[in-house]
Amino acid sequence: MQLKPVYILPRLDSGTARRYSNTLLIEKEIQAKKVNPLQRFLTGLWLLLLAACGAAGSEAPVIAPIIQISKTPEQVVTDFLTAWRQKDYPAMYAQLSPQSQNFYSLPVFQRQYENVETTMNLSDLSFQVGKARLQGAAAEVRYDVSLTSPVFGTIEDRNRIMRLIEQPGGWGIVWSSMDIFDALAAGSRLEIRAQRPARANIYDRDGSLLAEENGTVFALYVAQQDMADVDACLDLLANVLRRQRRTLVALFSNYFPETVFYVGTIDPETNAARGAQLDQTCAVRRIESSIRRYAGLGAAAHVTGYIGQIPADQAESYQRQGYNAGDLVGLAGVERAYEKELAGQAEQVLRIVSPGGVLLRELAGTQGSDPQPVTLTIDRDLQLAVAQALADAYNWAEPNWAASEHSPGAGAVVLDVNTGAVLALASYPTFDPSVFNPKASDYMPDRGVLLSDLNTDPRQPFKNRVTQEQYFPGSTFKIVTTFAAAAERLMTPTELFMCSLEWTNGPRYGDTLPVRSDWRKTDGLEAAGEVTISLALTASCNPFFYEMGGRLFRERGDSALVNYARQLGFGSKTGLDPVLPEVAGNLRPPTSVEQAINNAIGQGELQVTIIQMARMVAAIANGGTVYKPYLVQQIGGMDGGEALFQAQPEVVNTLDEYDASVFQIVQDGMCGVTTNADLGTAVATFRDVQGYTVCGKTGTAQSGRIEPHAWFVSYAPRENPQIAVVVMAEFSREGSEVAAPITRRILDAYFGQSGWLYPDWWNESPYIPLNIPVGETGG
Repeated sequence: MQLKPVYILPRLDSGTARRYSNTLLIEKEIQAKKVNPLQRFLTGLWLLLLAACGAAGSEAPVIAPIIQISKTPEQVVTDFLTAWRQKDYPAMYAQLSPQSQNFYSLPVFQRQYENVETTMNLSDLSFQVGKARLQGAAAEVRYDVSLTSPVFGTIEDRNRIMRLIEQPGGWGIVWSSMDIFDALAAGSRLEIRAQRPARANIYDRDGSLLAEENGTVFALYVAQQDMADVDACLDLLANVLRRQRRTLVALFSNYFPETVFYVGTIDPETNAARGAQLDQTCAVRRIESSIRRYAGLGAAAHVTGYIGQIPADQAESYQRQGYNAGDLVGLAGVERAYEKELAGQAEQVLRIVSPGGVLLRELAGTQGSDPQPVTLTIDRDLQLAVAQALADAYNWAEPNWAASEHSPGAGAVVLDVNTGAVLALASYPTFDPSVFNPKASDYMPDRGVLLSDLNTDPRQPFKNRVTQEQYFPGSTFKIVTTFAAAAERLMTPTELFMCSLEWTNGPRYGDTLPVRSDWRKTDGLEAAGEVTISLALTASCNPFFYEMGGRLFRERGDSALVNYARQLGFGSKTGLDPVLPEVAGNLRPPTSVEQAINNAIGQGELQVTIIQMARMVAAIANGGTVYKPYLVQQIGGMDGGEALFQAQPEVVNTLDEYDASVFQIVQDGMCGVTTNADLGTAVATFRDVQGYTVCGKTGTAQSGRIEPHAWFVSYAPRENPQIAVVVMAEFSREGSEVAAPITRRILDAYFGQSGWLYPDWWNESPYIPLNIPVGETGG
């Protein structure tokens, strides 16, 4: 007959129980379970008996059943709260009575805790458990719990009661959702009620509005049968709305003549200036509405950004910050980067409400903070002029380089050369930021369709071409090569170079191409002849820059030109990110003389952004100070309050080690581009300028397609420069033909001039492809 010993131990988990099911009882496990002296004595007695049985020759292990002594109610509650602190939901669930476990499954139980923790953003909790009050097989345990939230601080929930019931398996918690928070009964919910103040405005440098909360707009509707001349209305709407005419033609084609349909939105200023013309030409009908209004309804969309509904994948994060499901938040540009300042902090109340919305209990609250207006460096009038110059160019040149099969878009930027402040930044095509605002549905039918059309538009209107795209710079990069050649004294200011139509010196430096051509040969022009280093830049003489590229590589090292480019700000983001997303460009040391020569003319693997090019031009204009471009001038301080932030110009690099003559060489070369009647590549555009002088450089860069990128980079005026202007039109024509005229319109606006018209051939002549040989560049 086999004896069946009894172990008198506390209730153990299954793993520990298995370890006790053989003849060995490890002392440290007895200690870990806090076996009392009586239990220890009885266990020792059993071990003696077991040893005796073993001595009698018993070989098989003796299986000993375990009589478990339940944890006290206080221990159960302590284990439950400890597991809550650790977010160990299965361990919490294990402390529930069988009846509660039958009523609530583990997933349901866990979800209720997770929902509460997410809503209040629970980060920690602490507790103190009191003595149990027993009454037969029932017990009550009083306890205090402190819950910590980054939003609401510490929430003290004192004098709570946890109810337990004793059954054969021990004490278990009789659980309900009210054990999370008192009053959180079945069906009720924990929520944050946020009272958010009106969003603050965005201003330009002079206090003019760029984004206005609850601003007035006029939605325009037309019916084609009401128009005396549909084509004239299309022309007018394209100009007023800054939309490409062909997109309006496509819109008109969707409707019968008698159908009234939505065409766009204008602000009160535009309505005052152009409303009568719109009435006469288009017979427009208006719906007046109130919404967050942006200057020019898209003229600065790539700067200000826009607000919209909280993205679904970010809802939890915003909820933890006190946002309600229906709140609108900044999704791009300044609106996104300065969401905290523009939106302020809502006054929040953490509360429990019944299924019908009746308040049951307030747990905590936070005091909100006032929204703060943001003042930008942007000049509103100049910004509108830049956006208009781009839109007008693409409409006027639609029969030519701006046709749908050619140029999809362009970018332009204006910098203060003495501070780095961004005065204007526009990307074309643009869009009305209000399309993201649900309130626009009041006057904008099929808003979702409009938004979908923008997302699928092959011209990519949401892309900021000034900062988010990198391009081959073409001949504009010859500014950097000229600077490097002058700084390295590869030529004196008066030394002459023969600028022929062909360059055959390549093999001397190891070039595998025996002959490279000047762009004048491709264009059927005569050779430039003898030029100085400055005139080589004026003439955009390819052979000169082939020569300098080869010499810099062989005589000064493979990284020589790249090092100068880095000093002038290329190869890294300018610092506008994260307000505006940026790319860094591509600037790597050449691995062969062929690459070095290509880099010297702005081709090869070299790529830059429009904003980088503007920063470089500003540094040349101001004599060697490379500034960090910036957009935000001030936060707060517009309503008599104290400014929370005021920007100061930030110097990234200074080129003090270079002689003033180096800058003079480059400046003279750039100024000749617009004034030298024999060699300047942009004289035709700027010969009749009144009231200012401009220095610049044209660029016609290979793009991977037959149509080149057109560049014009410039600063003005020549004496005491104020601004740098860079314009780039994708897949268009030569820089002198496309980008220079757009720049002229921008400069005229800045200096108060008007009346200059875009070239007639843009509108009257078909597109003629350019023939730029591989490895070369236009003027």
